[in-house]
Amino acid sequence: MDSNINFEEEGDKFLNLFKELEKVIKESCQKEGIETDYKEISYLINKLSEKNNIVKRHKKELDLIREVRNTNTHNIIGRSKYVVYPSPEINIRLKSIIDEIKNPPMIYDSKICIKRHEMFCRTLNDSIYDTIKVMVKKLYTHIPILENEKLVGIFSENTLLDIVNEKSEIIIDEKTTFNDIKEAIKIENHSMEDFEFISRRKNIYDVEDMFKDYFSKNKRLGCIYITQNGNKNESILGMLTAWDILGG
Repeated sequence: MDSNINFEEEGDKFLNLFKELEKVIKESCQKEGIETDYKEISYLINKLSEKNNIVKRHKKELDLIREVRNTNTHNIIGRSKYVVYPSPEINIRLKSIIDEIKNPPMIYDSKICIKRHEMFCRTLNDSIYDTIKVMVKKLYTHIPILENEKLVGIFSENTLLDIVNEKSEIIIDEKTTFNDIKEAIKIENHSMEDFEFISRRKNIYDVEDMFKDYFSKNKRLGCIYITQNGNKNESILGMLTAWDILGG
C-alpha cells in the first residue's frame, strides 16, 4: 500500500464524486422521462440502465460504488472517518464513468468509423468487373454506390447471389456497369441482409447493440451508414460493418 496516499482525502473526493454522479443520473433520468422525485439512487440507476447503454454497461460497478457510499455514510467505527477508504483508482474510475454518461463516445468521432474519404465507393457508371477485382484484393465486403454523395445502392457478394437466384439474364463482363443491375443493388432488394442509417451523434454502445440485436435474431446487418441525422436521403458521412465494431 502506498504510504503517500491520503485515504481520508480520497474518501472525501469519493463522496463528492458520488454527489456529482447522483446529479448526472437524475438529469439523465429526467431526459428519458423517468420520475426522480423521492426516488433512491439505486432505483434511478436500475431504471436508467433499461434505456441508457452506458449506465447498463457500468451498472455492476455503479452498484458496488453505491454500496461503498452507503457503508461510509451510514456506519461509523471508532474514530475513523470512513469505514471503507476508497483508493485513488476507484475515484479515477468513478470520474471516468461520470464523464462517459455526460459525454457519450460518439461513433462518428471514433477510430472504428470509416469516414467518407476512406470509403471505397462507386457510381452507377462504374464497371462491376473492375469493382469485384478491387473487392477481392482489398477484402471489401460492401461497396456503396453513390450519386451526388447520396446512397443509391449497395454492391456485395450477396448481390451476385440474388441475381443468380432470380435467374436473371444479366451477364457480368468487363462492360457491365452498376446501371445494368440498378434494381438488384437497391437497399430494399437485398434478400439476405439489412442496412441501417444512423445519426453521426449516435453513441458507440448503441451501435454495438444494433449489431448484437440482429445477431441474436439470426439476421444479418450488412452495414450501418452514417449521415447527419440518420436519414438515408442525406449525404453519406461514414460507414461501419460488423467486423469494424465487433471484431476490431
